Order: sequence, then structure tokens, then C-alpha cells
Amino acid sequence: MNEKEQKILDTSLKLFVERGFHGTSTAEIARTAGVATGTLFHYFKSKEELIDRLYIYTKESILEAVHRDYDNSKPFKENVKSLWLKFVCLGIKDHYKFNFIMTFHCSPYITAFTKGRIEEKFVELLEVYKKGFEDGKIKEMYDELLMDYFWGNVLNTIMHFEKNPGKMNQENVDLSFELFWDGISR
Repeated sequence: MNEKEQKILDTSLKLFVERGFHGTSTAEIARTAGVATGTLFHYFKSKEELIDRLYIYTKESILEAVHRDYDNSKPFKENVKSLWLKFVCLGIKDHYKFNFIMTFHCSPYITAFTKGRIEEKFVELLEVYKKGFEDGKIKEMYDELLMDYFWGNVLNTIMHFEKNPGKMNQENVDLSFELFWDGISR
């Protein structure tokens, strides 16, 4: 991805979160990104294509940041906690990406093809949990339920600490994880 395309994606991420899809024009995205409107349409044929690609970019960048910290030599619960904490910390640090995902996950602007393509990339994350099923450490459940439960917990934890920043401390973050863990462990 070149610099202009990256700038368009970063700018549109912020604007779509702050103003929504209909409240954000392509002209405004281009102006804020410092590119010509024609340049925007060179990279993205329509606003719908832009938001579709932004969804892939956002989810891939989150997954890439989290995936690097996984360590097979650690105990299962420690790895799950490490992944969970990484998602929560990223969500607090880079709230635009998580707010974008929350806002547009069920949007008709994100194509079924895109959703399927990006969910395939999260299969590796599911493999972590499948090891837990095999070892009898967590309740066995179908993949979609597990991912929705995981994401729901992570996103609600992020929103809780955004609303209550004074309560964000190690004890409360650990408690949040333990509530999640108690829901999936045997």
C-alpha cells in the first residue's frame, strides 16, 4: 500500500467513526487526507468499496498486532489472557479501529465476501481455543459462538473502561478477564 492510499484509509477511518457513512462525503475524506478527489477514486472506485477495504484493513491490522505475542510454550490460560489483554489494550489505545468494527460489522456496506475473507484470517485465533477444547480446559462450543462471546467481552470491556477511565487499573482489568474466563472454562 502506498502513502496516499494509507492516508485515505486512516482519514476515512476517523471520519466514518465520528460522522458515520452518510455523514462523510468522499470530497471531505479527500480534502482531510490532503489528496484530490480523483486520487481517492483512483484507489477506491466508490465510497462503498472504500469502506469495504477499510474493514479488511482494520481487522487485519488488529489481528497482526495481536498474533505476534502468542507463545506456544506458555500455559493455555496464560495465552488466552495474553490474547484477550492485547485486544483490550489495542481497543483502548486505538479506539477508532474498534469503534469502526463495532459500527460497521453488521453494515450492508461490508460485503459478505469481505466478511468471509476476513473471518478466515481469524481461524488461527480459533485454533488457540480448540487446543483448550481438546485438553478439557474450556467448554466445547461451536466456533461462531466462541468468537462472538470473545469479541463481545473484549468490546464491552473496552467500552466500560472508556466510560470509566478512573477505574482502569490492573485489578479491574484482571477481574474483567476472570469474568470472561469463568464463562468459558470448565
